[in-house]
Amino acid sequence: MNTNKKKYILIGGFFIVICLIGYYYFQSRQEDWKEMTTPLPANSVETLCENFNIRSSQLCNGTHEVYGPDFYNIIRETFQPYEEYQVESNQAATYDEVEKKIGIFQYECDNVVYQADSFTYFTCFYDLRGDRVSTILIIFTYPENRVFRISTSYGDND
Repeated sequence: MNTNKKKYILIGGFFIVICLIGYYYFQSRQEDWKEMTTPLPANSVETLCENFNIRSSQLCNGTHEVYGPDFYNIIRETFQPYEEYQVESNQAATYDEVEKKIGIFQYECDNVVYQADSFTYFTCFYDLRGDRVSTILIIFTYPENRVFRISTSYGDND
């Protein structure tokens, strides 16, 4: 085998090892946020499963610990923030619809913000656990009160 070929094989092998180390590191750190919180109480899980009509979901069968971020995708899919889903604003959930499903987890709503570009909105904050570790921020348009954007912290944060 010539010297150049050996060099490329060595460099390629080194690159693969570095990639595997990086992958392992990031995979092992992916759920570190769980160290800062605890699973949801059974009554919170029951409420969410009932409100989102997902009783047959694995989240609702009571066989494993469930955390707030486990519901993030369900919340997004249900409320369809029109910025993210690229749908007409009238297809996004309303503030009242959000309140029916997760209103008991709301801990704050801000005043309406009027921007120079005429975009007017207000934000509300939700915490399924109540410990302010894994929170959900929802931006609603005003006066339509439609879900514009959903931002989440920790967990399954798309």
